[in-house]
Amino acid sequence: MFDYTNSSALQLMNVASSLSGAKWVSEFSHHSPDVVRRQALRIKETHDLPPAICLYLARKGIFSDNVETYLEPKLKSLLPEPNSFIGMEETTNRLLQAVKQKEKIGIFGDYDVDGACSAALFYRVLTFLGCSVDIHIPDRFSEGYGPNIEALHRLRDNDATLVLTLDCGITAHETLEVVHDEGLDIIVIDHHLAGPALPKALAIVNPNRLDDQSGFGYLCASGVCFITCVSLIRALRQSGHTDLPDLLSVLDLVGIATLCDVVPVKNLNRAFIRQGLKVMRHRRNTGLAALADVAGLDKAVGEYECSFVLGPRINAAGRMGKSDIGVKLLIEQEHEKSVSLAIHLDELNKQRRAIEQEITEDAIKQAEVQLSQNPDLLALVIANTSYNEGVLGIVAGRLKEIYSRPTFVMAVSKDNIAKGSGRSIPSIPLGNLVLAARQSGLLISGGGHDMAAGASLEVDQLDTFREYLTKKISALIPFPPQKIYEITSTISVAGCNAELAENILKCGPFGSGQPEPNLLLTHISFKNIKWIGASNSHFTAFLDDGTSSPIRAIMFNAANTAIGNILKNIRELGPLKVLGKLKKDEWRGGKSVQFVIEDIAKQFD
Repeated sequence: MFDYTNSSALQLMNVASSLSGAKWVSEFSHHSPDVVRRQALRIKETHDLPPAICLYLARKGIFSDNVETYLEPKLKSLLPEPNSFIGMEETTNRLLQAVKQKEKIGIFGDYDVDGACSAALFYRVLTFLGCSVDIHIPDRFSEGYGPNIEALHRLRDNDATLVLTLDCGITAHETLEVVHDEGLDIIVIDHHLAGPALPKALAIVNPNRLDDQSGFGYLCASGVCFITCVSLIRALRQSGHTDLPDLLSVLDLVGIATLCDVVPVKNLNRAFIRQGLKVMRHRRNTGLAALADVAGLDKAVGEYECSFVLGPRINAAGRMGKSDIGVKLLIEQEHEKSVSLAIHLDELNKQRRAIEQEITEDAIKQAEVQLSQNPDLLALVIANTSYNEGVLGIVAGRLKEIYSRPTFVMAVSKDNIAKGSGRSIPSIPLGNLVLAARQSGLLISGGGHDMAAGASLEVDQLDTFREYLTKKISALIPFPPQKIYEITSTISVAGCNAELAENILKCGPFGSGQPEPNLLLTHISFKNIKWIGASNSHFTAFLDDGTSSPIRAIMFNAANTAIGNILKNIRELGPLKVLGKLKKDEWRGGKSVQFVIEDIAKQFD
């Protein structure tokens, strides 16, 4: 049992350098240890939650009077007034006109999950209201990111009198100026960072435009689209419409987009994910249900399944040059067609994984060379003429995790243009850096948000871009960051039970900016050690601290890593500290638990 009476007990067994080279620290809190101690005790008294959960909530400032609200986030209390968004009133009025006159509406979406979900959400709402909708998702390779004149002209020539650009458009100044001056009504609904100048459009709804004071810049595009639809439905109801769509039925689209776009899991986003997962489990979206079946999901869909099973398959369409298949799946209502589209996406995803592995191996080699030449390098910029542009974001994300620093991975075209994606670490707002680089003339194009961005530039500017990023990042962090794990609580093997695992789930959803609690086991000996998986890549064992029966544990993808090589001789290390997450063991019906290892350190060092 945790000792709430001792404030020093909150200062956990920090580790300067683990077997993987990471640093372990106590979970961050804006509140003093004494306040955390008193509030954790109060939560225990009022809600009878496990000590580790009480500490987790208290450190976040979730005290006894708002625990229930936090554990059950409700849209009713968290949804903002739509008109708090700049441009919402003009957008709503124009959409209201389009619905009343049954206009044909064009949608120009992005080719990722957020873009596909945004397009599908508006398609379902607008077609229910009697509008004809024409969706265009650009081909990543032949059209690139964002609106282009030819596609907008095709939508206009197919009788669209209003075009919505969803999850894109905020940086498409030249393109939108042309079609705006030609008389086409354009509404931009986006969430990417905007510069001081906005593109020409009838209306722009984007909580990340500089003049927007709504405070909802953390939403993904689908979240902004949902709030826009709330505003439209309210206006229709006020004007006398009675046959209106059920917006709760499309929350599955908002939930999966919020998870896959790696936006902060906080406030309204928590409610979007929590309620979206509930809708998804009812399998109301025929396409998502078919995709889950084809992917072999035989359990309730959660954050992991959205982020690492369904999301990558929807994304595979855009990554492999079949951009519109993802949104087609999300709007399809016939079972047989949905299954056919899901199978196609599954095949594309297999191709994507093979290509991604090959590029990742080459990118790691380049990263090792760059870091051997300059170990203090604060950003990685990697490029190759053979790279497939569709998987660069995934590869950048993998290298960012390995090297704990912002990483760009870029494909070089025949005309010597490097184009690619970047992924960042929490302390570095990558979108701002890219926007500034573009405004300085270093980039041809670029944009994004804090954790992810895209850019293109002349290939002879790659070194300059790397130096630019390093200079800007050095003002934020003085030296290369060490991987850091935050510890929620020390616990015994005896305390690792199903009740605790269930209460951890109630603290979710988890994702960007909202990590799942890390638990620390001490004085551990490893038993029944095995390497499993198709290529023996996963490390499994039973963890024993003498307090109870040993607990089953697994460390995924440990082979061929620094810590994996050490684990081959783990019996020689003596007692160990083990950091990780407690999970329900789905393979055994969810009634037992297993410990998913994040890192390991020597008990006495």
